[in-house]
Amino acid sequence: MEGGWTDTFVFKVSAAACLPPFAYAPLIRRLVARKTRLLRSSLSLWVQVDAPGEWFAAELRRSLRGLQVPYAVTNGREPEYIDFSFNPWLGHSNTGRPPNIDVPATMLSDAELRCLQALGRMIKGDEVEIASLTGLSVDVVEATLRELEKRELVIFKVGQRIVRKRGYKTQDDPYPLWHLKRQGLFLALRSWGVPKKVAFRERWERHLYHIATKHRHIGRLSIDWLMSRWGRDAEIWAGWAEVGIPRLRAIPDALAWGRLYGRETLFWVEVGDDHKSRMQIERKMQMRMNDALRLSRRTRMKSVFILLGPRWVQKATRWAFDEVGSEVLLVLDDWKAF
Repeated sequence: MEGGWTDTFVFKVSAAACLPPFAYAPLIRRLVARKTRLLRSSLSLWVQVDAPGEWFAAELRRSLRGLQVPYAVTNGREPEYIDFSFNPWLGHSNTGRPPNIDVPATMLSDAELRCLQALGRMIKGDEVEIASLTGLSVDVVEATLRELEKRELVIFKVGQRIVRKRGYKTQDDPYPLWHLKRQGLFLALRSWGVPKKVAFRERWERHLYHIATKHRHIGRLSIDWLMSRWGRDAEIWAGWAEVGIPRLRAIPDALAWGRLYGRETLFWVEVGDDHKSRMQIERKMQMRMNDALRLSRRTRMKSVFILLGPRWVQKATRWAFDEVGSEVLLVLDDWKAF
């Protein structure tokens, strides 16, 4: 800082790292607690965001409210003194260097790192799902995964289903999927800034027991669907399946972020359940739409609510959307395209 020293730790975040902004706050709070235990009372934090648009950094900043140390979240620039949540320590001399962190030399390409990061969040998935969530082409993902397999960072196998509760009988997945091996997971975690022996389960998609079902498959592929739906009018910067959003009860089947018709936009995607009754579907969609409206009002951003499902599910939910008005663009479409 001009005119003095601050004891500021830097935490780097990339919007292309396959994690939603909400996932970082629990990790950052955990790391801050570790640092404050080292008696660095002068500690402050700079979260350095690399992202297009404004929403990603703004949502990360909002999710850090209440942090007990001064923090600043900036996108593409150095922080000013007034950017911090409250006044950081400012001294006339250096407090001493913090301990060095051992960062392994990965020698990974951007495509290889993205595939590892996607699997670190997904737990397991197929090539087209990974391509949709990383923004890479299927051909590139297939070639990248084969190379990572040679390096023993990933493995293609039939795994076991993740059970919903303890005591449930385990079953094998219906088909083989890509999984991270131990070293692959280690590299993914370190790329997110996770030190050794620090838990980071918040990175996971919600409802892991739905992996390898049609519902989850469509949710993961819906990011690709958005591009095909709007073509040149839309630019998708990032997308995630099964995202837990702070202070909202609903968990969207997919949430994407990008630009539509030149404006920064959020895309809330729901995959219609064709095994539920009409009343259950209507009640569920009404609750999801209400939460999508809350998110739109909170972020003051243009929002699109998308329901993918068979025709009868679309008809059953029309009553739930009667009072939407013009705040959210509503799109109903069939999932047969998948």
